[in-house]
Amino acid sequence: MRTDMDAGIGTSDNAAANQLDRRSRRTVRLLKQSFRELVEEKGFEAVTVRDIAERADVNRGTFYAHFPDKYGLLDLVIREKLQVLFSARLGPDAGWRRSDLRLAIVAALDHFADVYGGCRRRESLHPLFEQAVQQELAALFGRWLAAVPAPPETWPVPAATVASATSWAIFGAANEWARENQTVSAEDMSDRLLAVVFGGAAALTPGGLPD
Repeated sequence: MRTDMDAGIGTSDNAAANQLDRRSRRTVRLLKQSFRELVEEKGFEAVTVRDIAERADVNRGTFYAHFPDKYGLLDLVIREKLQVLFSARLGPDAGWRRSDLRLAIVAALDHFADVYGGCRRRESLHPLFEQAVQQELAALFGRWLAAVPAPPETWPVPAATVASATSWAIFGAANEWARENQTVSAEDMSDRLLAVVFGGAAALTPGGLPD
């Protein structure tokens, strides 16, 4: 039988857990902020875990309690920025249709332009940056394709392959565009990518690609 004392202990445990969770979230925020500042100041390769911990005013043990190394922190920062960018561009009902693919392409171009055009220090981030961009695009397209009302046997190729191929097409072109200092306008680049993606996606989607 549960007593009032048991209930009080449970409430106290919950409060302590919530406080610990808030403290953990605050620590992660400080680590991310410190990391971003240091990368801007000295470049990713020169930043150490000690630097990040000292800037965030925590010890290295606290850092390692949240991240395996600075690459794990980098991956989180990149992916969160991408997810925020996609959320800002795309509505809650976004899906596998031409209008939303256009918005996703524009968001990817904006992200590449910001990273490669905003600060020369950021160029050292590109291996993990590039991997994260392609993976986040593939995950986004995978979710959209999963909602397409078509049985698996009606797809000319598996939907996962469509998501992967589309993400690589956008990623590769956007990456090259950004590295070449955007010699073509973002609008023109979007139109070129849209023509390629729409043609392939429409052919591979059962029933065609909705507007």
